[in-house]
Amino acid sequence: MTTLLLDHPDYQLTLQDGLLHLAHPDLPSRLYSLGQISRLMVGHGITLSSDLLLKLAERDIDFIAMGRRGCSHLCSLHHAPDSLRLSQYRAITQPDCQQLLVRRLLNARRHGQNRVLAQLGEPELPPLKPLRHPMLAEAELSQRYWQGWARQLAGSGFATRQRQPPRDPINALLSLTSTLEDSVLLPPLLAEGFDPQLGLHHVTGYRRPSLLLDIKELTRAELESWLLHLWQSHTLTANHFTTSDQGCRLTRAGQQIFYPLWFGWQKTRKPRLRQLARVCRKVLEQTLQRELHHDH
Repeated sequence: MTTLLLDHPDYQLTLQDGLLHLAHPDLPSRLYSLGQISRLMVGHGITLSSDLLLKLAERDIDFIAMGRRGCSHLCSLHHAPDSLRLSQYRAITQPDCQQLLVRRLLNARRHGQNRVLAQLGEPELPPLKPLRHPMLAEAELSQRYWQGWARQLAGSGFATRQRQPPRDPINALLSLTSTLEDSVLLPPLLAEGFDPQLGLHHVTGYRRPSLLLDIKELTRAELESWLLHLWQSHTLTANHFTTSDQGCRLTRAGQQIFYPLWFGWQKTRKPRLRQLARVCRKVLEQTLQRELHHDH
């Protein structure tokens, strides 16, 4: 079982006699047995037939489409229990409850970032200030956090966090792992019954997975620690990246190192992420219950 990665445009993927058929105007056609594939990853400019997508879902084969600004993940959807969605709605309509949950979220993020700063040999972030606008407190801590990275990773070209597009290897890894994390977090959140569009901290908007962005605050330190290890151990170096007008990205050799390590790590994370989704549900419901008793 392997991961099939296609990142060159103009591929056409179809189902042919139960096999995955790859066609490209400039390359020979290829056939793959679906039994040999555990995961299919494609970049922009690649087309797939609906029959193939349905067969991937039927065979429980992960499908991840990655673009420059995000990714989509094909997974079996679990219908969320109405009770949990209603709990989410109640939380965002009760300011005291929402502020309490957001503060707990940001404190958890700060603790995680302090572990990463310790890995870098940097001092801890100070406690959160009791501000009325959590985004201001978050921005202040983020500035200090990335300044610590810049001091310790000056030789990598990292100066500050740059997203669209990333201009150096560290920013490229930060953006890539953050994008991939979306497809890792979504299945356990759906399975637990959350509405991924309805967040508490990040503003809910059209086609914006606000809750997913919230929960990523709880896992980002783990991601950042992992990619730091790749860099500090020289598993990935500047030679594994290429830079163009579209930003910095992994070379083919870099991808061949990164993706097997990434997906191997995800196998070990699955139980923890399912547990995280259950804990988030429990915290939400208990916080709402306490606020209800407090009002009475």
